[in-house]
Amino acid sequence: MAPKSKLTFSEQMKGFPARQMFIVCIIRFSEPLAFTSLFPYIYFMIRDFHIAEREQDISKYSGYLASSFAFCQFLFAVRWGKLSDKIGRKIILLIGLFGTSVSLICFGFSTNYWFALVSRSLAGVLNGNVAVLRTMIGEIATERRHQALAFSTLPLLFNFGSIIGPAIGGSKFLTHPRKENPYHPGEVLNVLEGTKSFYDKFIQKYPYALSNIVVAGFLWFSLVCGVLFLEETHEVHKYRRDYGVDLGDWLLSKVGISVPVRPWHKRNFTSASAQYDILPSEISPLLRDSISSPNADEASIQSETVGDDDDFSSEIQSVKPYISRRMSQAIVKTYSMSEHEVEIPNTPSYSNAFTPRVITVITGNFIISLHSVTYNEFLPVFLASRFQKDKLRFPFRIEGGFGLDVSYIGTLFSSTGIMGMLIILLIFPLIDRKLGTINGYRLSVSIFPLVYFLVPLSIFTLHDYNPNFAKWVTPVLLYSLTSLKTLASATGMPQVMLLNHRAAAKEHRAYVNSASMSIIALARCTGPIVFGYLMSIGDKIGTGELLWWVMSLLAGFGMIQSYWMEDREDDEDEKDSESESEDLIHAEAIGEEDLQRDYTTVEVSDEDTQTSISERVL
Repeated sequence: MAPKSKLTFSEQMKGFPARQMFIVCIIRFSEPLAFTSLFPYIYFMIRDFHIAEREQDISKYSGYLASSFAFCQFLFAVRWGKLSDKIGRKIILLIGLFGTSVSLICFGFSTNYWFALVSRSLAGVLNGNVAVLRTMIGEIATERRHQALAFSTLPLLFNFGSIIGPAIGGSKFLTHPRKENPYHPGEVLNVLEGTKSFYDKFIQKYPYALSNIVVAGFLWFSLVCGVLFLEETHEVHKYRRDYGVDLGDWLLSKVGISVPVRPWHKRNFTSASAQYDILPSEISPLLRDSISSPNADEASIQSETVGDDDDFSSEIQSVKPYISRRMSQAIVKTYSMSEHEVEIPNTPSYSNAFTPRVITVITGNFIISLHSVTYNEFLPVFLASRFQKDKLRFPFRIEGGFGLDVSYIGTLFSSTGIMGMLIILLIFPLIDRKLGTINGYRLSVSIFPLVYFLVPLSIFTLHDYNPNFAKWVTPVLLYSLTSLKTLASATGMPQVMLLNHRAAAKEHRAYVNSASMSIIALARCTGPIVFGYLMSIGDKIGTGELLWWVMSLLAGFGMIQSYWMEDREDDEDEKDSESESEDLIHAEAIGEEDLQRDYTTVEVSDEDTQTSISERVL
């Protein structure tokens, strides 16, 4: 097959639906903002509720809060996705934004643990935005040359939100834990002194409300932007009149910004079946399958199928200098399904979907998700727990934690988000090019055991415990460990998703990917509960390292298990597709360029906005 020249960045960006992707980015940014803003203060909030009988049990109740959100999201995420097919993507996203903001406000104003638990559960019930956003991006970026950049916004914006969220939750001016420790009445935290101003009265009564109000403000801003400027992308519901978009178009026209003609403004528009009469907008594909040409014959359909199957990998180019071609394929294949995978004439049998290769990869995905979410939930608890010098004895006697304040923890997690962005942009493409998918994954999972083993031992480097260590040693060690963990997560997660995609047969990929997402949700639900009990037990018997070393053993098993995995390269899929069609074999002989030139010639007229397909016979 003749090699296809790589597109330049400017060629890839030509026709990119920037306006709609910008609105989607605003909505996506608000999600991690809400999720990560509570990390710095969750320990102090549960402590102030005084729900736990002993201070060592705080981690257990923290696990309940995290699990309630994950469990409710596990139950309702699929239902939100199905509902988006019935009423449209935009409505579901707006409901999710509003529901998340309401749950945040309720959480911030919680005066007892049970109200906070219900609020977190409500957040899981009302928010199915992540899955709907993935679908919506695939419907906006209809050209494959745009999909790599479009889907890469998901991990990038999550890490960007992970920078701002902890900074808000850890702000001394927005979060104000109570000065007195209810478990140690004589112990007073170093917090701002109260005065008689309205701000101080309010923050003393509701010490965790302001940070949630600020995050809810971001969500409301995203909600307004979505109402006014986000276009529906569902293939049927996008022709329904949207009064919010009408108002947004009117506002844009007042400031001199041009807007496209909407489908419901055309006189000849009758129903969704008249899709070929609609003026093209920013997200409209150039070709509209058989609908744009009702009399299209078998040859045109045949040529389209050949182009989709054979050119899938070659059409996905790298977004230089940030994203490699292999990473582009990983992102696109993980978060979207091509048309030929959706339009299957016969329903496939799922009885043989879970092959040994698939089960091995899903097991690895479960392990990495389980210990990663546990680390994210309980590191803030360990850092915020009261420092007890007299109950520390190197290396096996650990009770309590670092005794760090909210602001320090928020800064630490914000820096982790910055590291995640840099790793995704710079380091991951390098690892992917040099090592490949399976070896890169094995390198990533080999980092976790070391990090988890060293986390509890880092408490012995505190200057207050051992004056031989300078005060800067502990911060440097903590930032180094969190950076290593972020490196492992930011590189390991995309690789295991790509391995999951390759392990499944083509007709089973959608089913296997759905099962994998359910497994991840299960890990996020069970992890905080199980390891929360382990952390409480460790504190009771004076072995605070128990949680972390069990996680290290689990990650070590995941590292060993990675050598049982096998990587199925894209070439195997290409060989399978070649054997299925004589036309595809013929395409190998004549080359891609000749195939496209001899099968179809596409002509687009800007005057009547009609697409005509003229066929030439070989």
